[in-house]
Amino acid sequence: MLDPAGDRFFGPRPAVLVLPGGGVRELPPHEGEGCARRLSGLGIHAFVPSCRLLPDRFPAPLEDARAGSDHIRNGDHGLDVGRAGVIGSGAGGQLAGLLMTGRVLSVEEGVADPPRPDFAIPAYAPAGLDLLPPSVVENLHGDLLPLEDEPSPAMHVDASPCPAFAWATAQDPPGQPEAPERTRAPAAAAVPVESHVSPGGGHGIGLAGGVEYGGEPHTCMAREPHTASWTAACAARLRREDVLAD
Repeated sequence: MLDPAGDRFFGPRPAVLVLPGGGVRELPPHEGEGCARRLSGLGIHAFVPSCRLLPDRFPAPLEDARAGSDHIRNGDHGLDVGRAGVIGSGAGGQLAGLLMTGRVLSVEEGVADPPRPDFAIPAYAPAGLDLLPPSVVENLHGDLLPLEDEPSPAMHVDASPCPAFAWATAQDPPGQPEAPERTRAPAAAAVPVESHVSPGGGHGIGLAGGVEYGGEPHTCMAREPHTASWTAACAARLRREDVLAD
């Protein structure tokens, strides 16, 4: 958990659950702590949960994401929280999408009508498993294949999901075809969504600033100044949605 720095912020602050990618095999710190530090600097309480990874299978990561969301809302952390949202990168973005749509998988037990986030930031995130290359689905989500469309967030968008800021890069083979669907599905349900596709940068680029977190550079990290402007555009969107104060 990262709190807003210093004493610049007073009163209730928005909070965000930060879900790194890593293909359910790792939790890259530049998509976890890196994003959390950036959001904390905007005055947002940022929480990075320790979601279970392989060999634990679904719904374990989703259960952990739900627990993180509940922790933010129940107030046990002692922080003064206003609106609560989620940011997810890659595989973490799939979890964020399921939280956003309120979808409960048939393999989950004891989950009914979970609270949805107040805002969402999917970063190069799967909108539908059918849009991913078959090899990627098999390697990363082979255990989800019997569920068919259930784990595909775009299949479950209705008029209730929160406002979203989605982004991807044109050099990301899995992410680029997902971006139009991430826009189309909410727009069809009259849900406000903003989507950006930057020309430079591959999958897993995080903040796109090339900055190390956790002591080691990640193989997917790169410095793409234009792509890195997504953080400013996202902050502007959060201000338009009154998540952040001007």
